[in-house]
Amino acid sequence: MDDARLVALKRALTARGWQWEGGKSIPYGTQLVVRAGATEAVLNFYPKHGRIVVGGSASPLRQALSTLTSQLEGTHTEANPAPKPTAPSDAVAPEMGMDESGKGDWFGPLVVAAVVVEPTQAAALRRAGVRDSKQIEAAALAEVATAIEQIVPATAREVLVLAPADYNRRYAGLNNINLLLAELYAETAAPVLARTGVRQIVCDQFAQRTERLDTAFAQANLPRPRQLHHAEAACLAVAAASVLATARFQAELVRLGTVAGLDGPLPKGASAVRWLTRAARQIIAREGVAGLGRYAKLNFKPVQELYSDGA
Repeated sequence: MDDARLVALKRALTARGWQWEGGKSIPYGTQLVVRAGATEAVLNFYPKHGRIVVGGSASPLRQALSTLTSQLEGTHTEANPAPKPTAPSDAVAPEMGMDESGKGDWFGPLVVAAVVVEPTQAAALRRAGVRDSKQIEAAALAEVATAIEQIVPATAREVLVLAPADYNRRYAGLNNINLLLAELYAETAAPVLARTGVRQIVCDQFAQRTERLDTAFAQANLPRPRQLHHAEAACLAVAAASVLATARFQAELVRLGTVAGLDGPLPKGASAVRWLTRAARQIIAREGVAGLGRYAKLNFKPVQELYSDGA
């Protein structure tokens, strides 16, 4: 049975004339894709904390959804209040935070970022608006990422971009996204540790089996990372890494959209199947079916079907 708060959210969407459907599977929550005409936004509902996160490109729909969800979150009684998202805590020692972007998207690379934050940098990062990238408007991400790059020296950060063609090759060898992510996290952390010596590493727990990441780090002679659920909300360094990873992923979608000859960036996500399929077919028509692997992650079943149809 649906959580009563989720039922209320769905009713509120319908009452406003918006169309909605279930989105992709997300850890510890439910995703809804909301549409108003040709405009689309995403709602991620986390029942444990009663939190609703609005995503998607900046638009009147997204703004209206932000207002609606704020109202809904404010309707909880004091006996059972909906916890507010907390700001990441400040560390008492330098920490390396890590996060990724692009894991659940048809198109674009898989990006992993690592950022070392010194306690003395925390205040400046907060003033710059550093927080979980999902809480930052898409249009503002690049500006916040630039601020991080101005505050944190280049030696204390690393962004690894695994292009779609390389992603497809490496995924084929592992056949498991979490094993691939574990390898990429270790590859990203290693040069930062070598340059800074920081041995406290914090990252989001992206898989149920934490030993996969532990094993990858041990094989690379790296210290064992501390894996947390929703680490972006608990650790400022992870929040900074989430901003750098997401900003770079967005920039790559724009760049690859231009390379592919599209009118705009490659579409985000995996739930707006109509728009994703249209972009994929345009790429196949222009570059042939083999060209799709230069822009898309071929492990997604709908992408595999498009690939097979065009072969």
